[in-house]
Amino acid sequence: MRLSNLPGFRWLKTITTFGALLVCSAASPQEWPLHGGDAGGTRHAAATEIGPANVARLGLAWEFDAFVVRGRTNRGMQATPIIVDGVLYVTGPWSTVYALDAQTGHLLWRYDPQVQGQWARKVCCDVVNRGVAVAEGVVFVGTIDGYLDALDARSGIRLWRANTLIDRTRAYSITGAPTLAGDLVVIGNGGGEFGVRGYVSAYERRSGALVWRFWTVPGAGPDENEAITAARRSWSLQSRFDFGLGGTAWDSMIYDPQTGLLFVGTGNGSPWPAWVRSPGGGDNLYLSSILAIQAHDGKLAWHYQTTPGESWDYTATQNMILAEILLDGRPRQVIMQAPKNGFFYVLDRKTGELLAANPYTQISWANGMDLETGRPRVSESSQYVTAPALVRPGIAGGHNWQPMAFNASTGLAYVPVLQEEMAFLPWRDGWARDTISVEARVDLPQGHREEDPFLDPAVEIPHSVLVAFDPIAGKIRWTGASRPWWGGGVLSTAGGLVFQGGSDGVLFVHDAATGTVLHRVATGTAIMAPPVSYVIDGIQYVAVVAGLGGSVKVFPPGSAAIEYENRERLLVFRLDGEVVKLPPKRAREDLLTPVRPPDVPLATLARGEGLYFRHCARCHNPRSAPNNYPDLWKSPMQPVEAFRAALLDGAMEPAGMPRFDDMLTASDVDAIHAYIQNDSYLWLRDHKSNAQ
Repeated sequence: MRLSNLPGFRWLKTITTFGALLVCSAASPQEWPLHGGDAGGTRHAAATEIGPANVARLGLAWEFDAFVVRGRTNRGMQATPIIVDGVLYVTGPWSTVYALDAQTGHLLWRYDPQVQGQWARKVCCDVVNRGVAVAEGVVFVGTIDGYLDALDARSGIRLWRANTLIDRTRAYSITGAPTLAGDLVVIGNGGGEFGVRGYVSAYERRSGALVWRFWTVPGAGPDENEAITAARRSWSLQSRFDFGLGGTAWDSMIYDPQTGLLFVGTGNGSPWPAWVRSPGGGDNLYLSSILAIQAHDGKLAWHYQTTPGESWDYTATQNMILAEILLDGRPRQVIMQAPKNGFFYVLDRKTGELLAANPYTQISWANGMDLETGRPRVSESSQYVTAPALVRPGIAGGHNWQPMAFNASTGLAYVPVLQEEMAFLPWRDGWARDTISVEARVDLPQGHREEDPFLDPAVEIPHSVLVAFDPIAGKIRWTGASRPWWGGGVLSTAGGLVFQGGSDGVLFVHDAATGTVLHRVATGTAIMAPPVSYVIDGIQYVAVVAGLGGSVKVFPPGSAAIEYENRERLLVFRLDGEVVKLPPKRAREDLLTPVRPPDVPLATLARGEGLYFRHCARCHNPRSAPNNYPDLWKSPMQPVEAFRAALLDGAMEPAGMPRFDDMLTASDVDAIHAYIQNDSYLWLRDHKSNAQ
């Protein structure tokens, strides 16, 4: 078939060395059938009803807010809604699936996979879910506890279930959406932070039978295939195989029906940095890589590693976009990605040849890219073997999981960019590594003080911006205004608009060509997820889920969650809709005033402090630092018996609070309780010498 005959093809003439840029998109304006909207994953909607001339009339069509499952704590919302045949399918916390009438918001059915609250201990970044896949009347969802479920699209009844985990004792989890690849449904997993070995599994869509599994890094046993044998040569013989090595495929995948290739992005190493994970050096394949896997048999066609010897948590799991360019007068099929390391990559998707790699944000870990070798020129200043190093981007990345979008008419990719410099500290005590961002100045790890030389006071406060990047010229065309930390995913439309929410609880609508803000919709709820668009009866709708969570530890300054209750919501907009109702204001934080019990020795408080920061602080913030989890200093469970019941007996497990009886004793719980009853962590830190 001639390229010009492909449906939805757009030609954009540009005066560059690449020539004309082409994109194929077969999705209709009526639906949003795939995670990325169309086969190219562009997140560009063909609908044109809403445009610059009328977007100021945008208002709320309907809202759905019944996401709370079994009374559990409010959690992050990250799903991309899927719209097929007038039904909107969306997921909430704990992998629960909702089917709604896309025109009215009426709930058709709900599927709760009944994940045990205990599994929250195995998740790095909240019990979130990024969505479903839908094909031929079946809805597929990956559950946080490692199952792939197939549901009847009409009733929500489960048709089959596959256990995707090879070892359920390890800290594996699933937060990403499944990917359809012909007759297969493919799913990855997370857990790199907790020491697992990454892999991707492909199942037969109709039966749930496992067809193939691709491991992303070598294991301690025999090599499973030639690709793993080749990868092992890039690791030292002393590599920490006992930690699993990481490389999890926890988010982005995309299938190309033209080449039959499934593209998979892989994550960071476990542990990192590389000199601890793989003593003696090596690139450590296939960490932080784009993998091109033959969908029919699971064999590796090619790979490209974005960050050899990955040591900064620079995953390549960010969303990938398929496009076509004219290079030297002939069409070239390419894949584009803006991973965490700050470079925007354009590769030939048949061969993996690197065509372009240019910064979309500030970078200090590398001094550019060698296009001949395809390797970054890593800077000496980014190494933290013996001394701290200030590095850009930080571990959150220049671009995280929030998807970018691409508009062929403007030739621009719209990337939600995080601006942050982070101090990386040398490995200590054979294990611990610490990283401190400017964001964390109010919550320094135990033993660090404001005067310690791990923070640069001149570094700008972390923030987010929307960047319009020209992937062919390798240049930023426009940058949106600075917004609070964590900007949301992006939607581009044929109406010439770009939609993006943020942690500030405002949905921004930009002019796609200039970046001018044409409209703002205040929601009062942080929007991290990407909006989608669909059309019913000639009316264009824009839908997005809202609710802050995920890896957010402390609600960042300027976040809507500081002022308003952070509830899970699905907001759907249309022209001439209603004004969005703001959530209730947050209750005051000074309901209780903790007082140090006079009969508790300082040594007990010091022990409780250590246990708190080792086991509790990953979710529960220090006193009066707001986030989604209860402030234990304001907890109604003040009696020590209540703490014991929760931590040792699992009394709060149905609400998502796991028990810790395998790690804590009653004496430990009593010490934690005593520490929490103390007036503050800072008071204890300043008096710690008295506890010796």
